Amino acid sequence: MSEINYSDLLSKLISAGIEASEAKREISILKAETKSQVEIEKIIKERIETRKPIQHLLGKAYFMDFEVKVNEQVLIPRPETEILVEEAVKRLQTTDNRPVTSDQCPMSYLSALDIGTGSGIIPIALCKMIPNIKVTAIDINNEIIELAKENAKLSNTNEHITFQTCDVFSDDFEKLLKENKFSLIISNPPYIADTNPPKQPELKYEPKLALHGSKENKSGFIYYERIIKACNKNYGTALPLIALEIDPPLTDKIKQLLKIHNIKNYQIIKDYNKLDRCLII
Repeated sequence: MSEINYSDLLSKLISAGIEASEAKREISILKAETKSQVEIEKIIKERIETRKPIQHLLGKAYFMDFEVKVNEQVLIPRPETEILVEEAVKRLQTTDNRPVTSDQCPMSYLSALDIGTGSGIIPIALCKMIPNIKVTAIDINNEIIELAKENAKLSNTNEHITFQTCDVFSDDFEKLLKENKFSLIISNPPYIADTNPPKQPELKYEPKLALHGSKENKSGFIYYERIIKACNKNYGTALPLIALEIDPPLTDKIKQLLKIHNIKNYQIIKDYNKLDRCLII
């Protein structure tokens, strides 16, 4: 049986118009698969002809060091979101934020909220990286929540994650913030304006809900406005650590929003392409 020529497959993907970095990532995914040459070539053929993401063709994706199930209702995990998680964890593990342990309280838990959890990658990653953390993960769709629950079980993190259906624009969201003192609020919200047609053909297979959100989102800005306003209202000056993935063109508008709410202590973190990608408050 002949070996699979992955270099040739990589060239085919790039020639079809798939970005080299993405094509290399997809080849890495395929190398981890225990599939025959015929099966791999069939997947590549469909990938090129339909431009359907490789993760949808396989029904799974990889994030950091673990695997999750995906479908066309959830956003495919991106490497940029790994930066968001890493930056949040880095700050949670500093002396000021580290849970205190004692004889009376042998284990003290951090509490986190993930808004728009999708496949559940963010709470799963947090639980894998910080053993003593409890995460509440919310999304607007019951079917999405069920998939996230399944992924949490597969990764053995389900005992540390509470999944619930909740709309960020609802009174239930306000109640959630009011009744819980979260150490971290984290989100990769829908930030693509619904007036912008997708440039990449792959995006037509991504859920509109994850890209644009449930509300009219002409600027891609309404979720940042909602999250920051609600946090400011419920926590005042005692804000928790807030980590949000952002769209680079929205940086200036987000800075203006922070100024309105008198939030001065924040950082904008760049991604692998040197673009503004994460807001850390």
